[in-house]
Amino acid sequence: MSRRAWSLPRGSAAFAALICFAQSTQILFQRTLYRDWSATDIAGAWLAGFGDLAIIGAVVLAALMLGGRVPARRVSLRAALFAMTVLVGAFVGEWLVLWRQWGAWPVVPYEVVLLRALRWLPIGLASGAIILVRQRARETAARLHESEVTRLQLDQQRVATELQVLQSQIEPHFLFNTLATIRRLYQTDLARGRSTLADFIHYLKSALPEMRASETTLGREVDLIAAYLDVLRVRMGHRLEYEIDVAPSLRDQLVPPLSLATLVENSIKHGLGALPEGGKISVRAWVDGNALFVRVTDTGVGIRASGGTGTGLANLRVRLRGLYGDGSQLVLVPNDPRGLAATLAIPFRGTHQAGSHGRE
Repeated sequence: MSRRAWSLPRGSAAFAALICFAQSTQILFQRTLYRDWSATDIAGAWLAGFGDLAIIGAVVLAALMLGGRVPARRVSLRAALFAMTVLVGAFVGEWLVLWRQWGAWPVVPYEVVLLRALRWLPIGLASGAIILVRQRARETAARLHESEVTRLQLDQQRVATELQVLQSQIEPHFLFNTLATIRRLYQTDLARGRSTLADFIHYLKSALPEMRASETTLGREVDLIAAYLDVLRVRMGHRLEYEIDVAPSLRDQLVPPLSLATLVENSIKHGLGALPEGGKISVRAWVDGNALFVRVTDTGVGIRASGGTGTGLANLRVRLRGLYGDGSQLVLVPNDPRGLAATLAIPFRGTHQAGSHGRE
């Protein structure tokens, strides 16, 4: 931020000319003038007086432009410097006017010129107060704007960091176990091994771009969790069933990356994984008013039996708050007859209402 004492606003020259014009009209209110002078003489005297005042005003403006370059941050110092600059400019201007009127270097006491210059001080102080108050308001607004920009940048960095933390939570064992499963299947069931490898490659192609994105579409999230569940189903077999019900018209809706993957992973890790018989995961999306709802339900052990939902959902809540503020929510409720239902609600950005699915 600039440390200049002040900067003259636009229109300062016009404002100074208006002041000079107002002061020059004082001669027009002298009643005796109209008895002794002709209209031509009065007009000439007024123009001469206005010219003298314009010279002084121009010098004061030049002095203020130079004085404003002095670095000063304290308001009291700016006010004192402004008053001194006005006085010095008015003194020099009055001296130049005398020089022009006499046609020679004025031979008058300096205190006489100083007294004439003091008449400009009240006007200068009033104008300076306006200028300094306006500048103070602009600087305050600039600092607030800078603070807001800094806060937004920090929020973005925080959300990005939290996203990285969330991405780092992708179960390394899932990758290693899947590779081990593929190797075992290639030794025992070549066809299933090839199919599992294709599903795993599909999952990686879907997952890796999401890790570098700040926002993705619901369609890409659905493709990601479908690939993820296909790979898991090879390991879990008949213990895992899933159903995805997302209308094609909703696939282009923007959602936070890995948001559905977090919900599905939570259902697997804290719900179905603890059951010997496994269970089913259902994913549904619908629009209600100005909000897009995505619900992930499972038939796992539920919140109480699992002892918690992990840190993934906590991080997802923080990310939602950073991206949408109060315009989003994540609600966890028991599923009927067993398991957990996690409902994600974010602002709907579409221009039309898609077919909605009733809440279960």
